[in-house]
Amino acid sequence: MKLTIGENIRNYRKKNDLTQEEFAERLGVTYQSVSRWENGNTYPDIELLPAIAKVLEITLDELMGMTEEQKETRAIEAFDSLRRECIKKDYDAEKIIEFIRDIRVNYLDSRYYWRPWCEGNDRAFRDPQILPEVRLMAEAVLERYPMFPHVIETMAYCEDEEHLTEFLNKYTTSFDCSQRKVLFNRYFRRGESEKFNEERRYQLYNAMDKILWHGNLLSLNATDEDRCAAEKFTESILSVIRCNTTDDCIDFWVEELLEQGMTATSRLARAGKHAEAISRLEKTVRLLERVMKITSEVTLSTSCRFLDGMVWKAKEHWSPSTNNPDSPLERNISIYTEMSNMSSCYCIYPSRFIDMLDATGYDSIRTLHEFTTLYNRVKDLVVTKKKS
Repeated sequence: MKLTIGENIRNYRKKNDLTQEEFAERLGVTYQSVSRWENGNTYPDIELLPAIAKVLEITLDELMGMTEEQKETRAIEAFDSLRRECIKKDYDAEKIIEFIRDIRVNYLDSRYYWRPWCEGNDRAFRDPQILPEVRLMAEAVLERYPMFPHVIETMAYCEDEEHLTEFLNKYTTSFDCSQRKVLFNRYFRRGESEKFNEERRYQLYNAMDKILWHGNLLSLNATDEDRCAAEKFTESILSVIRCNTTDDCIDFWVEELLEQGMTATSRLARAGKHAEAISRLEKTVRLLERVMKITSEVTLSTSCRFLDGMVWKAKEHWSPSTNNPDSPLERNISIYTEMSNMSSCYCIYPSRFIDMLDATGYDSIRTLHEFTTLYNRVKDLVVTKKKS
């Protein structure tokens, strides 16, 4: 990479309305040194680079004249380094603090700025030694991207009691005054039909999605009987929602269908209803196989008249099935929708179903030939490759 530090120092110095003398004084060097840098005769000492960037109010990458592609590569490396350290059982707090500080200073403009908040770094972020640096990063992100939900949700979990109320008062409302909620009311009261219908569909989908999540139905100390009742309840609700189709249709509820098939199989197996369990598993595997045949982008049905007009799409995707940045890429099916300034998505990974089948809930049917055949059919769907 051609070094253009001198040119960048000159350009950014002038943008900040600083003379060479003023700039030199703030750095504690002579103006002759600044002149030599800008003319390309010498380069500043590497120890001075952070101070130069700070005076010029730019990042080190901007000072070095990196291209956008190079900056994104560096950003990804920084996010990967943070994740690698956070997942260690005995992580190094000082290293994590260094990684977070580097990200806060240099990489919040990356299109992957969301990664630290979505990759399960909470265990490390709660560490009292690390939390103050996390707090600074959260404030910096929320300044650039106000009300970014993943940051707020992470901090609501990680923040200590001393600072929690202050954070919540600054970044949240006392009740539901979210952007989505107030826009819904605005469009309804103003009679803006097209905007209202788009928002109404998303609000309805979101409500349905919440009902289908067991976490909204069960207490933390729920019994097996409670869980069984919740599973049957969500199956009946999904059946009502998908009133315009059959169980083997691939629509945007397919993730819920697959998960319900797996939980029903486990429930039947535990109850000793082995033939019914195998039948339900075969039906679920068959649906998964059909999903994994998707390659190019396709539009999925809503299967619900009240959601008609909401557009969900599915396409082949390659990404790690875990948050470990060194995991191989796995072929999966990405299912997503976009509206206004918001998007929702999820991915279907065959390996996730292997993990489920390896759980104890299937032990009573594990020795059956039919189970082994179905297990291997799912295993055949798992395709991985190394990162390039």
